[in-house]
Amino acid sequence: MSGGVMRIWPSLAAAAALFLASGAVAQSLKPDEIFSSIAVRPISAPHPVLGADGRVHLAYELLVVNPSDLFVTLDKVQAVDSHGRSLWAIEGDQLTAMTKAFSTAGRMLSPGGSAVVLMDVSFAKEAALPKQVLAEVTATRQSAGTDGKPMAMPKDAPLPATFTFTGAGTTIAKPAVSVAPPLRGKGWVAVNGCCDSITSHRGAIMSIDGQLRVPERFAIDWLQLDDEKRVYTGDASKLSSYAYYGAPIHAAAAGTVVNLYDATDEQVPGEDAKGITTESIGGNMLVIDIGGGNFAFYAHLQRGSLKVKLGDRVKTGDVIGLLGNTGNSTAPHLHFHIMDGPSPLNANGLPFVFTRFSSEGVLAEGGDDAIEDGKPAVIDNRLSGKRKAALPLNNEVVDFD
Repeated sequence: MSGGVMRIWPSLAAAAALFLASGAVAQSLKPDEIFSSIAVRPISAPHPVLGADGRVHLAYELLVVNPSDLFVTLDKVQAVDSHGRSLWAIEGDQLTAMTKAFSTAGRMLSPGGSAVVLMDVSFAKEAALPKQVLAEVTATRQSAGTDGKPMAMPKDAPLPATFTFTGAGTTIAKPAVSVAPPLRGKGWVAVNGCCDSITSHRGAIMSIDGQLRVPERFAIDWLQLDDEKRVYTGDASKLSSYAYYGAPIHAAAAGTVVNLYDATDEQVPGEDAKGITTESIGGNMLVIDIGGGNFAFYAHLQRGSLKVKLGDRVKTGDVIGLLGNTGNSTAPHLHFHIMDGPSPLNANGLPFVFTRFSSEGVLAEGGDDAIEDGKPAVIDNRLSGKRKAALPLNNEVVDFD
C-alpha cells in the first residue's frame, strides 16, 4: 500500500494472470479437499513386530482433536496404503473398544475434545509392507444445541453431516529388536500385553515436557503360574504366597546401565499401591542401554536386590536383580519393556521379540480375573507351540528355557 493505491506484486500478478488464462475456477476448497472438523495425526511411526500369532503387527496410535464447536462421532477408521487400498479397518463397537476418549465417552468428541484411536494393523508374515500407511476416517458431525447437547445438523448447513477423508500418513520405522527372555522357567503369563485391546499398558498415553508419549505400548507384566496353574496359594496379601517372588531377573541383552532406582519397599499384595511418586512409580528398577537406540526397562524389583550400578556393563543372561512388588504394583511381577530413551516415562515404547519360547496358549476369557482370585488358570490352546523371534501377545502363557 503506497500513497493510498494498492499494488499487486509483479510475481503475484503474473501468477494470477496465468491462473485465469488456464480457465480454472477460483474456489475456497477444491472437490478433493474435505472440511473435516477434526484433525488426526499419528503420535509416532509404527515399528513392525512379528507376534506369536504369526502375523506382523503395526501397533500405533492416532491422536484425534476436535477444534470445532460441533460434536463429531468417529464411524470408521481404515488403514490404507498410498494407493488407497484397504489394509485394515475398524468400526462400530470394535472402534469404541479401541478408542480412548479424553472428553465425551465413546467415539463422540465434544467441541474442543480429543481422543486416541489405537491401531493394530497386521499383515501375513511373508507380506511386503507398504512404504506408507494412511488413515481413511469416516465421521458424523452434529450441532451443539442451546442446552449444549448434540443435535442434528440443520438442513441448510453448508457442511454434510457425514464425511470421509484420508490423511494422518506415517512411514514404517525400523523392525523390532531381538532380545533374550528376562526370566527362566515355565508358566509365565504375559499380562497387559499387546496389541488388540486397551490395557493399562497399551492405553498409557501421557504428556511429558509438552509431548505425547506412549512408553508402555509393548510392555508386559510377567506373573508365573505354579504346577496347579495358580498365581498364589494361601493368603493373597502375603508375599510368601507367590512362589515366584524373588525369581532371578536376567539381562535380556548386553549393554550399559544408564538409569536405576533402589529406594522403595515392598507393597502389600492386593492393596492399592502407596507412596507412589513419578520417581518411584516403577519401584526399584533398572534401565540398560542395549544399543541401536533401544533401552531395556526392568521394574518392580526387590529393594537391595540390584546386582549392578550406574555405568556397569552387563552381558546377556546376567542376573541383574530379583522379582519384587515395589512401586505401582498390586502383586509380585516383572514389568519389562523396550523404549527409545533412558527415562521410563519420557520415551515411546518399542516392540521386541524374544529369541525363543514355547507357548502353552492364552488365558481363557475371564482368566485374568480367575488368577487374581487365586483360582487355577484355564488356558485356551490358541497360539500354543514353539516360537522363535516373536512377541508373546496379551495373556499368553509361555515357557522360557
